[in-house]
Amino acid sequence: MTTGPAGPRTAPPASAPEMDRPTVFAAALLVAVGGIVYELILGTAASYLFGDSVVAFSVATGLTLFGMGLGSLVSARLARSAGLNFVRNELLLSLVGGSSVLVLFAAFSLTEVYWLVFVLLSLAIGAGIGVEIPLLVALLKDNGRDESVALLSKVLAVDYFGALAASLAFPFVLLPYLGLMRTAFAVAIGNVLVALFMLRRLGQRARWTWLSVGTLTLLTVCFAASHVLEEAVNTRLYQDPVVYYDATPYQKLVLTDYRGDVRLYLSDQLQFSSVDEARYHETLAHAALTSVAGPRDVAILGGGDGMLAREVLRYPGVDSVTVVDLDPAVTELARTHRLVADLNGHAYDDPRVHVVNGDAFRWVDTTDETFDAVLVDLVDPSNERIAKLYSQEFYAMVVAHLRPGGVVATQATSSYFTPDAFWQVVATLDAAAPGRTVVPLTVNVPSFGEWGFALSVPTRDALFARTPLPAGLRFHTPESLAATTRLGADSPGERRAMPVSTLLSPTIYRTYQDDMRHWRY
Repeated sequence: MTTGPAGPRTAPPASAPEMDRPTVFAAALLVAVGGIVYELILGTAASYLFGDSVVAFSVATGLTLFGMGLGSLVSARLARSAGLNFVRNELLLSLVGGSSVLVLFAAFSLTEVYWLVFVLLSLAIGAGIGVEIPLLVALLKDNGRDESVALLSKVLAVDYFGALAASLAFPFVLLPYLGLMRTAFAVAIGNVLVALFMLRRLGQRARWTWLSVGTLTLLTVCFAASHVLEEAVNTRLYQDPVVYYDATPYQKLVLTDYRGDVRLYLSDQLQFSSVDEARYHETLAHAALTSVAGPRDVAILGGGDGMLAREVLRYPGVDSVTVVDLDPAVTELARTHRLVADLNGHAYDDPRVHVVNGDAFRWVDTTDETFDAVLVDLVDPSNERIAKLYSQEFYAMVVAHLRPGGVVATQATSSYFTPDAFWQVVATLDAAAPGRTVVPLTVNVPSFGEWGFALSVPTRDALFARTPLPAGLRFHTPESLAATTRLGADSPGERRAMPVSTLLSPTIYRTYQDDMRHWRY
């Protein structure tokens, strides 16, 4: 009989296989990989759903670590049957962790308490992770491997090595190739395989083996059907029939169609409605291109749906259009899906259009090309990850790629719903090129409300005066385009004194969030 922290323990039966250190180290490595991936999954899922990735990852990390602390405390009560309790924990963790993304997305779609579900999932998964290492150490001690601090340090070292492997595998392998939900189920399958491995080494009863096999079968089926499950949950978020769904490493893509109203959503945020998208895209494109003489080469940063490219190609003198969009799934959808390709006039089939799938900031920083116009059509600055694309440094780099007489036009969020963010974009673009003139524009887009743009031109007299407006537009005439410079009576007609947003002080995303807190929809 041996004595340990949990009291007297009976030595393992002579017939039981010996639990050696390589077995425990292998188990520690595998569970470490799974634990870190679960934590990353929770943070990523929360950032998809809640928008602010800093808050999402901070809360996910804090809750998971707190749960790990709770699990470590509980593990002392489980040390008497450390091996079997480890197996039980792995099976339970596999069910909770594997279903975490499905449960979280379902809660977001169906309830108003998704934050509570997120908190409970993080705590539960953290507790399951926190139990693992203490039980593995106790298991070695049960088998006469009592090396105290030296033993614990070795197990923890293996655990930390596994954490490094997981932190590299998740962004570069798991998320790009499996997606979020499949990754969760894949890690859960790994938990069950570890449980089966330990059962074989422990020589435990057959009923636990059968239970593990049943859990493995269930998770494997869920893994195979994960895309169907995710699509079924997410389609409940949309009132209109979903005709296309995809989860990419960057975002969720959803395309809906109801009686000819085609809508594209990226991570649940509406990007366009076919009913009124022309108001938005014609304003952004033609405000810029009519303000430069004979535009030939144009860059579009964002705008992967091809709508801006459609408008640029209306100018017969255009030789090249370079579309820089981060997500290849968006540009491929715009090129191949009939509903979107018909809307953008099959712009991507035009040999003058060149697609670059990459980060717009890095591309602007590294390219040697110059342009007559640069159109910036990026998502709203709702988080710090996007804020760099609304910074003084970014706009300065864009302006540096303009030819003499060139122009820059950017979407600038809503002039009505987010007025402070709108004026901060104007102020930031103005600060990026002090010798130029920045003109704020606004147009009503019923799907979005009153929407703002900022146009940087060499001089005020260039505004809408260098190239004629092309014929055949759905919305704009020369008179309506000129009217975009007149803000409505319920919008601030004079520039607000807003601070410039920079890389070191990306205040734009906080400004945007503060504006949005005034609205409930």
